[in-house]
Amino acid sequence: MGNLKQSPVLEVDEDTQVTCIDLPGAPIHCVRTKPKLRVVLRKHRDVVFDIKLGGGGTYTVESDKSDFYSERDGALVRPAKPVHFQDGERMHLWVSRTFAGKLLLKKNGKLIAAYEPNKIDPFTCTAQNPEGKPAPLIVSIQMPDKMSITAARGQGTVSQELLDDMQTMHVMEVKSQGMQVPKEILDFFSSGGNETAIDTSGVVTRNWLLGQLVGAGVYSLENQKWIRELNGQKFYLKKRIRKSGEAVYDVIFTGNHKIRELLKGTRYLADNPVVLTITNGAGTANGIRHAAWNATKSTFTKLGAVGIVFSIFTDVAEWLGDYDQIDPATEKPKSSVLDLMSKVGVNLAKVGITAALSSVVMAGISFLLATAFTAALPIYFVVAGTIGVALSLSYGLEVLDKKLEVSNLVRNSIQQQASYLHRKLPKDYGGYESFVKSDFGWGVAP
Repeated sequence: MGNLKQSPVLEVDEDTQVTCIDLPGAPIHCVRTKPKLRVVLRKHRDVVFDIKLGGGGTYTVESDKSDFYSERDGALVRPAKPVHFQDGERMHLWVSRTFAGKLLLKKNGKLIAAYEPNKIDPFTCTAQNPEGKPAPLIVSIQMPDKMSITAARGQGTVSQELLDDMQTMHVMEVKSQGMQVPKEILDFFSSGGNETAIDTSGVVTRNWLLGQLVGAGVYSLENQKWIRELNGQKFYLKKRIRKSGEAVYDVIFTGNHKIRELLKGTRYLADNPVVLTITNGAGTANGIRHAAWNATKSTFTKLGAVGIVFSIFTDVAEWLGDYDQIDPATEKPKSSVLDLMSKVGVNLAKVGITAALSSVVMAGISFLLATAFTAALPIYFVVAGTIGVALSLSYGLEVLDKKLEVSNLVRNSIQQQASYLHRKLPKDYGGYESFVKSDFGWGVAP
């Protein structure tokens, strides 16, 4: 376990060997070299799940590799063994500093999300300081009271996975390192979240417009190869019946396929991975699902990460603009760390939802035009349509966020769980006042 005598709490005589465990009931692994053995329980990382989606659902959390400890049950939980909890019930887990793998959050056996606590926050307090406390991880998934899952399902366009992921936020201790950005640029973006003459409601702000331009640019760059290769060409859907009687759709491209590099054929099945990005899976439910997933995944990887970085940067810049202002009534900054966390978390969720829904909507539009009107769709229609649909959906989510005050909902959830941790372990979380203190005193956990 390493040389542990550097810590004052581990001062022992020469006949005593020290070894550490991270969770109560964890097995002790060491090679005995001295007559006496002292086992020290190092401080763990707290993980709190707070899920309120309504409908009385049941959720499970399990680990794929390492043990964890259920504070509610007072028991060590082995990998692949699920812990059940109800919608609206706080689930408080302990994970070790050496925790490996993921915590898998599921509903009805279906994976909602996977979390890697020691990768999200690699700070593990080192073995030399068993009294050090790793930062907590709070996972908040919330649904506004004004929006029921039943109503959302009735629309037929939003999947359960998107609803469950809609307001997910990972929260850990934030250490301000300062932003190494010229003041002029920072000032430009810090004021970019104010209302404009275009929209006095504060939705179509300068930063939002710039974000849409960055998103459109990223989409064009990511797909420039097939956009350039199919420039001026079209595709259409053709239904055919297999020998088994199954009806399937083929995607057929116009133009000379012999001079193409990416799409060397003229006919592909609608769910063929080669054409999913172009057609958004139009013609098959499986293709639509995969296209939506690929669109969401690409948003957070490769060139898509540019849009994510820009979104986070503008959120931080706007927050700093408010944080630097003191409210005369309370003599405190107008924004807190929790405001920043909830803003960033909700905005990232909206980016993912916009990408997925844009793909689904475009698949529906393409299928309708190609089948009902037997139209051949130009490639420029796909490109312009995808950007236009994403713009409309992004605007709609912004309006919905403001109407339902989702950011405040997430903020309050995080505050309640941080307050719970502070009350439960005041010595460990004594420095978390910025999380739990509000204008009305200490946040109250449910």
